[in-house]
Amino acid sequence: MNHSKLFYDRTSINLDITFRCTLQCPNCMRQYLYAAQNKKVKGADMPMKHFKMLVDKFDEIVFCGTISDPIFHPRFIDMLVYLKEQNKLARVVTAASHKSYDWYNNAFAANTDAIWTFGLDGLPKDSHKYRINQDGEKLFEVMKLAPNPKWKYIVFKYNENDIDQARQLAKDNNIKFNTVYSGRFDHEQYDNSYKPTNPEFVLPNWRNS
Repeated sequence: MNHSKLFYDRTSINLDITFRCTLQCPNCMRQYLYAAQNKKVKGADMPMKHFKMLVDKFDEIVFCGTISDPIFHPRFIDMLVYLKEQNKLARVVTAASHKSYDWYNNAFAANTDAIWTFGLDGLPKDSHKYRINQDGEKLFEVMKLAPNPKWKYIVFKYNENDIDQARQLAKDNNIKFNTVYSGRFDHEQYDNSYKPTNPEFVLPNWRNS
């Protein structure tokens, strides 16, 4: 397999467009690389002109931050509008809940073709146990309003017995449901207290392989 060709011929790109996030997820690098060391998170908001250059090169833009949540870019809705105008696909992965309902409705209306994935790790009432500062119940209501919504459910110790209930809740509200197994355990920088008791719900940690 020619990996170089696959890299240069790809039609999709994931962008970390800002440096802001209101959540404090324990196993996020914002916590173990920055907060735990009393360091300020580095980065800046992607300039619109740079964003447009990338849109010209790719057919699909994925907004899935590594150290940020895309909804906090000050021109995020403008980006959604531009992708719609250019007939390019937008995929949004978000977990923060610190925007108003009006803002979410405006974002959804700006690009009705966008696919939104919401990080709710557990039933809405429990997701904040990992997504610290998240209002999971509010975000679930937001998810029901979104075009093409998907529910991303990372399996942890506190939610591993609620998967079937969450899946049914998603089905009842016409939301696609996706369980995700994490490998961010068993290393000194990670909080191991979230590790599921069922080993089938745990991926191997690449740091230990």
